[in-house]
Amino acid sequence: MSQISLTAPMRSNLLALQNIARQQDIVQNRLATGLKVSSAIDNPSAYYTAASLSNRAADLTALLDAMSQGIQTIKSASEAIDAGIKFLEQAKAVASQALESTAPVIARVSNEEELLAAVASGRRGLIVIDGDITLSENQTLTLNDGQSLVGKSYFGGTENTSLNFNFNEQNRDAITAANNSLFSNFTINYYTEARQNLTSAIKIHENQNVTIQNMNINFYDDYNYNGNEYFENAAILNYGSLTLKGTNNLSNSGTYRNYGLYITQNASTNINGILNIKTQGHNFAFGMVISISSICVLEERSSCNFNNPVFAFALSRGSQFISKSQTTINTNAQIYCGELPADSNYQNRIQLSSNTTINSTASVIFNLPKSYSSVCNILEFAADVYISWKYNDKQGLWKNDKEIIIDTVSNKRITPEDIYGMNKISDIFNGIPDIDAEMKKKKDNNKNNNLKDIYIFALSQYDYLISDASYKGINLLDGQKLKINFNEDRSSQIDVMGVKADSDSLGLKTKEWNSQEDIEKSISELESAINSLRSFASAFGNYYSIVITRQDFTENLINVLEEGADKLTLADMNEESANMLALQTSQQLAINSLSLASQAAQSVLKLF
Repeated sequence: MSQISLTAPMRSNLLALQNIARQQDIVQNRLATGLKVSSAIDNPSAYYTAASLSNRAADLTALLDAMSQGIQTIKSASEAIDAGIKFLEQAKAVASQALESTAPVIARVSNEEELLAAVASGRRGLIVIDGDITLSENQTLTLNDGQSLVGKSYFGGTENTSLNFNFNEQNRDAITAANNSLFSNFTINYYTEARQNLTSAIKIHENQNVTIQNMNINFYDDYNYNGNEYFENAAILNYGSLTLKGTNNLSNSGTYRNYGLYITQNASTNINGILNIKTQGHNFAFGMVISISSICVLEERSSCNFNNPVFAFALSRGSQFISKSQTTINTNAQIYCGELPADSNYQNRIQLSSNTTINSTASVIFNLPKSYSSVCNILEFAADVYISWKYNDKQGLWKNDKEIIIDTVSNKRITPEDIYGMNKISDIFNGIPDIDAEMKKKKDNNKNNNLKDIYIFALSQYDYLISDASYKGINLLDGQKLKINFNEDRSSQIDVMGVKADSDSLGLKTKEWNSQEDIEKSISELESAINSLRSFASAFGNYYSIVITRQDFTENLINVLEEGADKLTLADMNEESANMLALQTSQQLAINSLSLASQAAQSVLKLF
């Protein structure tokens, strides 16, 4: 290049083009990157200032993520509190229901004197049998309206208590019920060596409404029967309205016409649960007798288990037995409808609803004597009644698809094979339970204990909820603490203090309901616990508000920092575009100028 000679105009134009090219490179880089300062070479002060601002913005962005996760942890605890309050309100409703259904305890008795005094007081409420009480010979009890006898286990626990009666005099009912009496969760033992005619362990008068629940009632008759006398006795003698709840065991070892349950004279009995009846002794032992326009209803999902020498149950003089859906009758004895003499206008009726199951080992299932009257005994099957039967070499399971009605124009001793429309569907026999084993099983709880179980279940579900309230390993309702930093050097922060919110920590200590006072205490504890949870919710709401405010501030500050960094480093694209256009124009003009400058040198060629 040093050997090439350029004129001054050409050298000047060449230098101008080189300068324009360098400026174009700078502008093109700015347009491509969007930065006017992309390195310390461009502008050290702006570059390092922008880097500092960007680094702080990045640090705050990391803190912003931690704040977001902290907010979620607080929200998790708040959501658990809201759901927990609903659980505790549900538990309170259960406790309130139990309180409403619990009669006051008027006395707890452990001996005869205390028991007689409690009954004699006439006060309405529960008399709690606290231990085994044996009454004086021939001593009976006659309750007053609204008085009830319950065992110690009525309020929880498994301890069984008993009342023991001994009679050497004739015709003694051990206990005479009163209107709205409840007998629950204890054992009655009736012992006699005297002739007892139409007597019972519990006697219910007409127009009385009585409930018997989770009871063992045993009638022991050691009278020396001579074969010529006529007398009757029963574990329960019902002339009124009786409801059997839970699991009740009735046993009668009398010597003549002994019954488990005798329902007579326009009386009604509803069996809602499990009824086990065992009678033994003379050949006139009946499980249950329903007589003189009375009715017995086996409620849905309930069952009767009979172990009796003659009849599981018998109907006479215009009475009814009705089984509702999904009920079971287990028996080793026949089911009997009484004979209808010529002058009788009574009709006995057995009605079996769909999904009733009879499991029997008796020689016949139903015994329906001939009617000598204008009316007949009626045996009525809804569709889908099941009979599981085993006797000698015959066994199987039968079912009907349509309604079946059988009357008693003639004597009928009915097995499943005798019922037209009842079809054998299997050779399998369901079997019947061992009634002695059934009677030894643990009793169902009473209504309040069922409610108590629901109450305890609600509290356990509440505790599960509290234990599941953690977020990323931190559970603020288990006493853990959450730290949230608000700036990059951790000089600004908040400690979200956790609480212990499980049922024990909230003071829900009363879980056994032995009295009204216990239930009221549970309700008081629940109210205090709910108020505590609401206080926790308020505190977490305050934490939540603070962190949200700092989160918003941090987001805005990050924007300010990034904006400040951008102002120091970002190029103005409009300006750079205009610069590029100006440089391109200058470049074109410089090229034209260089062309003109070169024409003088080219004119020398014309001399040749």
